[in-house]
Amino acid sequence: MFSRAQHQLGRFAPRTLVLKQDFHVSAVACAKRHPKQIKKENLAKRAAKVAEFERTKPSHIISQSAPFFNKLHTPASAYGSNTDYQHFLTNEDRTHLFETAPKEAVEESHLAAVEGMDEAMKHEQIKVETLQKIIGLQNGNAKAVQLWNIQQAVDWFKRKEGDTGSPEVQAAVLTVRIHNLNSHLQQHRKDVHNYKELRTMVHQRAKILKYLKNKDQNRYNTCLLELGLERRAVEGEITL
Repeated sequence: MFSRAQHQLGRFAPRTLVLKQDFHVSAVACAKRHPKQIKKENLAKRAAKVAEFERTKPSHIISQSAPFFNKLHTPASAYGSNTDYQHFLTNEDRTHLFETAPKEAVEESHLAAVEGMDEAMKHEQIKVETLQKIIGLQNGNAKAVQLWNIQQAVDWFKRKEGDTGSPEVQAAVLTVRIHNLNSHLQQHRKDVHNYKELRTMVHQRAKILKYLKNKDQNRYNTCLLELGLERRAVEGEITL
């Protein structure tokens, strides 16, 4: 009887309500965003991502620093070079022109019999020094410097003796020509014809590297590393 009365009294007893406010219930936070507002925010995020992608995108023209480029000359640096020569002279050619040929000329000349071997050799040495100045790279023009750089690219990237047509060699030669033409366009910005030629060479190099990638992935990665190029600079859409 007592428990029943206590139960009835408990039904009418005041109860304390506890609300858990773990979230913000303001009208601004609970309001449903308009679809146009959502679209505007998404477009802003997409534009920010595109801008960041373009900002960090490597140049299609200028390569990063690589050991290969330390062997190349500019017209300014070639002027101070005393050991490099034009006309693709090999070490055997230099030995023959500057050492073997003068000795043979002295032995066959009558000057050695008249004035002696030492005096005749001095005359031949003067001729050798004159020849070195004529064919030296320091007296060559910009075209001669570019040809010398191309020969260095062939020697660096060739896979065997006499190799001038492998994808690595073709990409290296195009890279040398691209750098040379880009330095020209930095001084002559209104040269539209050469600018079109630059775009053509950049796309041609990308096609050659794409062929190399499909043929041999390891050779492709090695070629990019030695040319100082990143994948994003030669893959995908190229716009200049």
